[in-house]
Amino acid sequence: MKKILVIAAFLLFLSVNVFAKENYERIDIKVGSSVNSGSKIQLESKEPLDIYTSDFQLIHKTNNKKLEVQLKDNNINIYGNNYNMKNFPTNGTFIIYSKSPIKVSSVKRSYRGAISFRINNNKLDIINNVDMDSYLKGVLPKEMSPSFPLESLKAQALCSRSFAINNYNKYIKKGYNLDDTTNSQVYRGVDVEDKRTNKAVDETKGELVLYNGKVAETIFGASSGGFTASAKDVWGSDIPYLVSKEDGFSTYDWEYKLNSKNFSKLGVDKITGIKTTLDDSRRVKEVIIETDAGEKKLTGNKFRSLLGNTSVKSTLFDIEKNGDDYLIRGRGYGHGVGMSQYGAVEMAKQGKLYRDIIGFYFPGTIIEKNN
Repeated sequence: MKKILVIAAFLLFLSVNVFAKENYERIDIKVGSSVNSGSKIQLESKEPLDIYTSDFQLIHKTNNKKLEVQLKDNNINIYGNNYNMKNFPTNGTFIIYSKSPIKVSSVKRSYRGAISFRINNNKLDIINNVDMDSYLKGVLPKEMSPSFPLESLKAQALCSRSFAINNYNKYIKKGYNLDDTTNSQVYRGVDVEDKRTNKAVDETKGELVLYNGKVAETIFGASSGGFTASAKDVWGSDIPYLVSKEDGFSTYDWEYKLNSKNFSKLGVDKITGIKTTLDDSRRVKEVIIETDAGEKKLTGNKFRSLLGNTSVKSTLFDIEKNGDDYLIRGRGYGHGVGMSQYGAVEMAKQGKLYRDIIGFYFPGTIIEKNN
């Protein structure tokens, strides 16, 4: 006989909500793309999928290892073998939990922890409720190769943990903390985990980078190109530990040819000359493009963006005329602020510990364990 469990309206007034917690032990991540109303997704695990409150009080055993979820008429409904739940809460007060990772059909990935849902723009958002370190284990392999030296991976673990906490409520208005894209940090769940990156997370468990008692903004990028950039020059934010400094550990050279075929990307047909101004980190602050119609001024970041961030890999570059073309020779990859991942790897190869790496790229900060 089919069991019907209807969630009454009073559940909307439940006070238990993971977002009210400020110890950062667990985090809500939107995974995958939002699902259209009417579409069905499947959750599957090797262990039963049961219904809990967000503070892990058991509500109901479903006796199912597979469940189907559908958003219909602005309500979330759960279906299983001899099990239905109507009006599943949309505010994170209830979660679907299994002792084994849960595979989400629409995302085609598996996740530790629990799954819940939100409704935004009449679509279903899938939320992975997971402890912080399990989240990091699904992040690190997408930020650094697991083959890199362990001390560089540990430095990345501290950066990613502190970064997650600093951005913890980025999407709180939508009912979750972060997403799984580069807008937060790329997160791919249990499927990408590696024993070496997992070890880096475990050996730095609970450790945070602090400045004056607050979690530091541990920005990172691929390569500084030999000279880190200050947050003030790049974003206008004066942050004492995100400063310009020489970085002999991180070198990365590149070239890009600017010619008549790609002048149009800059909104011009012909260029008669190019001049640049530099900031304190030797990066291009402004590009002045000279044309027959006059000058066109672009910030270094805008110039890079128009030509493509994977072509002009940083704003640490020089431009020289080469016949009718212009040759852009640059160093570094990315904004240059904070920790250079290439530099962290080189430091680790030279025998530096992760604490040395953090201290070099975030001067004045300390590492403490969050109890």
